Amino acid sequence: MQSPQSPQSPQTPIPVTLDQVRRFRLIRSGLLQPFADPESAAANLMGIQAQILPAAGVALWNRTRGLTHERFEQLLYDERTLVKLWGQRGTLHLYPSSEWPLVCAMISGAKSWWGRTAEKEDRYDDYDRLVESVAIELRRRETLGRSDLRAGDLGLTEEHLSPWGGVFADLVRRGYACHAGRESEGRFVARENWLPDLAWEPPDWDTANLTALRRYIYSYGPTTVEDFRYWRAVLAEPARRWWQLLEHELAAVEVEGTTQYVFAQDLETLTAPIDDSAWPLHMLYRFDPILLGHREKSWIVPEIHYKQVWRPAGHIEGIILVRGQAAATWRYERKGTAMVIIVNPFHKLNKQLRRQVEQMSLRIVEFFGLKKGEVRWPIA
Repeated sequence: MQSPQSPQSPQTPIPVTLDQVRRFRLIRSGLLQPFADPESAAANLMGIQAQILPAAGVALWNRTRGLTHERFEQLLYDERTLVKLWGQRGTLHLYPSSEWPLVCAMISGAKSWWGRTAEKEDRYDDYDRLVESVAIELRRRETLGRSDLRAGDLGLTEEHLSPWGGVFADLVRRGYACHAGRESEGRFVARENWLPDLAWEPPDWDTANLTALRRYIYSYGPTTVEDFRYWRAVLAEPARRWWQLLEHELAAVEVEGTTQYVFAQDLETLTAPIDDSAWPLHMLYRFDPILLGHREKSWIVPEIHYKQVWRPAGHIEGIILVRGQAAATWRYERKGTAMVIIVNPFHKLNKQLRRQVEQMSLRIVEFFGLKKGEVRWPIA
């Protein structure tokens, strides 16, 4: 059935199964065919959500080979080939540092919440001057945090210093700053000081978002324009305009009665027969990219268990994938040099799956460089 919100296509959709969709999305997410390095993973997925930074590290570990948390931090803070920015959906992501101009252009078409609030209250010019004055202060310092601004005399209020972004969200949005440093307090650094050799030639807004859409369809397909709007958090008019520019490259497929789209060149990979041996167990942690790519979630999490994964206040739990579908949630607790991994299955797991979970859990403990790990199951 053609979705009334999807662009019309003269094609007859090609039927595909949910298992074929799951396998294809896992391939393109780097879960069945790992990426060469964390930067490639972040580029192909157009960002790795980093509200919880260690979770972003686990997401990259799941998609590459041999990554450790120590190496992850080296890439972010020492070599600086990854950069932490506010991006799509107004949320924190890790991107390849070389693509900072692209990301800045992608989100340039709309103001932040703080900017929109100032505009509604007819004080945007004052707010704009405030952001620019903080940018000047930022360039004078090695790093800048909220405590520095509280102690200063720039006239900021607590609203401007919101832990959800505040004035720093607009510094990042304008390409002036990125997150920096390992301190417990969030610190920011001027782009010119952090990456002095980075060429700064952002594309225009439409070009940047067309690039984002192309990568989205490639990595998250089969999909729809409404899924893209959900992932990107953008209005219908520009999303449909960008989609129409790529429509001639797309092929329609039917997934359980709904029409979705992939690049025509990907049909062979999508429709290939399923090899039952190619379903390794995965432990995806909180806010994993694959959990954020589609409005409708039942393809990966059974609807009856939806609220166990998508929690109040926007929290998203980690999941254990069995044959490409969630069979449990999990979290970890660090206790000194040890880690406890707490697993909550949706149904009873057989002994083989439990052993696989325990083996994978030990690998996660090793990723964090800890000495001891323990898996806790529900009390029978």
